[in-house]
Amino acid sequence: MNAVPQLPPASPAMNEETVETLLTRAEQARAQGAVGEGLAAAEQAWAATGPETPALRLRAGLLLAHFRYRSGALSAVMDVGLEVAPLLRASGPRTELIDLLRMVALGGSETNRFEEALNAAQEAHRLAVEIRDTARISLCTNVLGCFFERTGDPWQAERLLLEALALARQQPERHPVFAALNNLGATRIGKFYLLRDALTLDEALEPLRQTLPYAREAVALAAAVGDPFFQVFTQGNLGEILVHLDQAEDAQQTLAEALALSEQHGLAEQTWRIGCSLGELELLLGRPQLAWDRLSAVLQAATASDQRTTHMRLHHALWRAARALDQPDLALGHLESYVHLERKRAVTQLRAQSDLFVTRVEAEHMRLEAQRHHARANELEADVRRDSLTGLGNRRELEWRWPELLERVRLDAAPLSVAMLDLDDFKLVNDRFGHAVGDQVLVALGGLFRSHTRLGDLVVRLGGEEFLLALPDTPVTRAFEICERLRDCVATHDWDALAPGLRVTLSVGLSSAPPYDAQGLSMRADAALYRAKADGRNRVVQG
Repeated sequence: MNAVPQLPPASPAMNEETVETLLTRAEQARAQGAVGEGLAAAEQAWAATGPETPALRLRAGLLLAHFRYRSGALSAVMDVGLEVAPLLRASGPRTELIDLLRMVALGGSETNRFEEALNAAQEAHRLAVEIRDTARISLCTNVLGCFFERTGDPWQAERLLLEALALARQQPERHPVFAALNNLGATRIGKFYLLRDALTLDEALEPLRQTLPYAREAVALAAAVGDPFFQVFTQGNLGEILVHLDQAEDAQQTLAEALALSEQHGLAEQTWRIGCSLGELELLLGRPQLAWDRLSAVLQAATASDQRTTHMRLHHALWRAARALDQPDLALGHLESYVHLERKRAVTQLRAQSDLFVTRVEAEHMRLEAQRHHARANELEADVRRDSLTGLGNRRELEWRWPELLERVRLDAAPLSVAMLDLDDFKLVNDRFGHAVGDQVLVALGGLFRSHTRLGDLVVRLGGEEFLLALPDTPVTRAFEICERLRDCVATHDWDALAPGLRVTLSVGLSSAPPYDAQGLSMRADAALYRAKADGRNRVVQG
C-alpha cells in the first residue's frame, strides 16, 4: 500500500490550498481502503470548510460520509449526509446524490432514525427510476429491504432483496449483485436470531441454510472486486453463518481471514462483529473460558458504539458462556442486558411500524412503479438488440448474450456448435427482383430460422444476408442435422409466392466446441462457409 502523505493538524485559518491537499489525501486513502487515515483527513477538511467554499465543502462532505459509514459511525453518517444532500440537489450529479441518500438511509435504519431513513430511501429510489439507472434501482430496492429488516419485518425485507438481486443480475455491473447478496445474507442472519428463541433450532436454522450459497457467492464477488471493506463484510457474514451451522473448521478459517483484514484496515465495527462470531465459535468448540475472555474484550471495546445488534449478540453469547462456566450471577447479568436490549428493539420497531404505516404503503407503491419502469426498460433494451427487418437478434444481441452463453457451456463442459449462414448470390436477387423483394426474402428467412430453432438458441443477423446461429448443448452431429434441415427448408420454400421465378438457397459453415474460444469458433465457421461457397453453394460444410 502506498504511504499517505502526513499533514499538519487543521486550523480555523486553514487556506484552500491546504484543504485541497487534505482532500487529495482522503481520496488517496479511499482508493487504498485506508479508513483511519481517510477519516482523519476528511474530518479535518470538513471542519475547515463552510458555506463560503461550497465546492470544497461538498467534496469534504462526500468523503466524510464515505469514511464514517465504513468506520461504523452510522449516526454521524446521517448528520453529514443530511447537510451535504442539499448541496448535491442544487448542483451535483444525481448519481452522487442517490449514492449519498442510500448511505443516509442505511445509517438511519441502523440507528433507529427510521423516518429520515425512509425519506432518504424513497428519494434515492425515485431519482434512480427517473434516470433509468437499473443498477441504482436495484441498490435502492436493496436499501428498502434493509430498512424493513431493521423495522422488524425480515419477510418483507427478504422479498425486496430477492427482487433487488434479480434486477442486479440483469445488468453488467457487479456491485449491485454483491450488495444484494450481502444484505440478503445479513437479513437472513437477523431472521435466524429473531426465530432462534421462538422455534425449534432446526426451524430457526433454515434461513441460514438457504442463504449459505448466496453468502459464498458474495465472498467470491468481493474478492474479485478487491475492496477490503466488502471482503471483510462478506467473510464476516459467511463465518457467522458457518458458526451457527456447526461448520467449525470452515468458520475458523473464514473468520480469521476476515479479522486480519478488518484490523489491517481499521474497520472497528466489523472487527467487533467478527470477534463476537469467534467467541461464539469457541462456545461451539466447547471452550467457554476462551469464549468468555474474547467476548468480554469485544464488549469492552464496543461499549461506546451504537451497534445494538452486535451488543445483543455479545450479551447473549456471554450469558451462554457464563452458564457453561457455572457463573450464575454473571449469566443473569448478561441475560438481563440482552432482554433489555431486545425489548427496547421490539418497542422501537413497533413504534416505527405504527408511525410509518402510511409511508410503507407509499414505499410499496414506489416499488410497483419501479417494476413497471423496469419492464418498460427491458422492452426498450430488447428493441435495441432486435433487427428491425427480420425480428431476429442483431450484433448488440450477440454482444449481450454470447459471453454468458459461452461461459455457461464452458463451466458445464457442454457441447456447443456455431454456424455461419449466408444466402447465395443475394446481390443477384436484389438486382433482378428489386430491394423490396430482397427485404421480403430476409423477413421470410427470419421466420424460418425462428420456427426451426429452440428458445435457448442464439440466432442473429450480422448484417446484409449473413447470419450466425449458436446451438448450446448441441453436439456437432446434431447441429449438422439442424443446419441441413434449415438449408433444405430455404431451398424448398415457396419463393414464387414473393416473385415468380425467385429461387433462394443457403450456404452454411459449421464449427463446434471445445475449445470454448469465441474468436476461434467464428473463424472456423467462417472458413467452413467459404468452403461451402467454393464447393458449389447450397450446402453445409463442417469445419
